[in-house]
Amino acid sequence: MRITNLLFDLDGTLTDSRSGIIRSIRYAMRALGAEPPPEESLGWCVGPPMRENFARLLGTDDSKLIDRAFTHYLERYESIGYRENHVYEGVIAMLSVLTPGRRLFVATSKLTSSAERILAEFELREFFEAVFGSDRAGRMADKRELVPHVLGAAGLEPRCTAIVGDRVQDIEGGRAGGIVTVGAGWGYGTPTELSAADYFCAAPADLPKLLAGHASGSPS
Repeated sequence: MRITNLLFDLDGTLTDSRSGIIRSIRYAMRALGAEPPPEESLGWCVGPPMRENFARLLGTDDSKLIDRAFTHYLERYESIGYRENHVYEGVIAMLSVLTPGRRLFVATSKLTSSAERILAEFELREFFEAVFGSDRAGRMADKRELVPHVLGAAGLEPRCTAIVGDRVQDIEGGRAGGIVTVGAGWGYGTPTELSAADYFCAAPADLPKLLAGHASGSPS
């Protein structure tokens, strides 16, 4: 079966967003009067829903406190942090190869508005039919909720659809939607996380080759 629809995660798959996310997390914690962990220990925060990150960092399930942290996070991220990205080497070439004959989408836990801003800033938006993310209340931040929503909203046939992402949340979302999962080995995920994916790509250039093999019935 040929894969004609692709859902791409954003952070750690299309762009390296680590610096902006981590610096904005540290800003938010300081705004709340909490001393943040050092930058080098916060790599796990890139990918999962931000409210989940703050619940863990602050050791709380107090939704009001978590919302305050998220608001402070956005203060910095939406003014400075989103620019502290860079597109991974090979991503534009990969998207240029994949676009003809396929429908491409972004499926991200971050705010849809933030994702749109990043894609526009780094000249990636033209490759995607639509961008699906979360809202400020946290709806659709969980990929297990988001991916089935994307399938329904875009009218995608699950058996012809794959998700490409670097974290376990992407794989779980793909499983929830009944679609093919592809681990992006150039991002932030660990080998353990990505071992659960149906397929693995070590670099962006490997994805077109994988899909060509999948179409012929013998994925590499």
